[in-house]
Amino acid sequence: METLRGFPCLPTMVRSRQSRLAPHATVWIRRVGKRCQSVVQLGTALPPELTRTSSPSTVPGVLEQMSKTLALLGQHSAAMDALGPATKPLIDEGRTLMQTLQQADSAQEQARAFDLPASVATFYLKKGELYTALEVINNAGHELHAHDLPTASKFNMTILHRRAPQPAVPAPAPAPAPTPAP
Repeated sequence: METLRGFPCLPTMVRSRQSRLAPHATVWIRRVGKRCQSVVQLGTALPPELTRTSSPSTVPGVLEQMSKTLALLGQHSAAMDALGPATKPLIDEGRTLMQTLQQADSAQEQARAFDLPASVATFYLKKGELYTALEVINNAGHELHAHDLPTASKFNMTILHRRAPQPAVPAPAPAPAPTPAP
């Protein structure tokens, strides 16, 4: 296992492949956004998800955005083709890039899971089961108190935050002033 400053880390080859591909995916998303903005400026209505792009900071976020963008491009490709260059090569490029990035992300996750000690993997499994159970309880609380929003809002996951905001403690009421003796 490789180390970085004395700490175990993923092999450089696995990390660097994913790190090299993510910026290409972001550039593809921007290209699609600009192409869609041009089509809208020429008078064709497109969903705002195609014209307003963001730059997710994580690979799963990039993959999710690419998936949504590819689906919308497929739906609106005929309208876009009528006003500009063919959309199919752009869609094909996006699909290829997305598949390659998914494979790289999967390889990184597998490498991470392979290097994980069995006791830590078991801990993560139990932690995931507990988290799911808490979500079920919170959903049941929201369902039970759907008519009373303040009560329903108390069913949340803030208990899991290490530095969760603490409820405000009311200041003690000042002692009554003594009455002067007559």
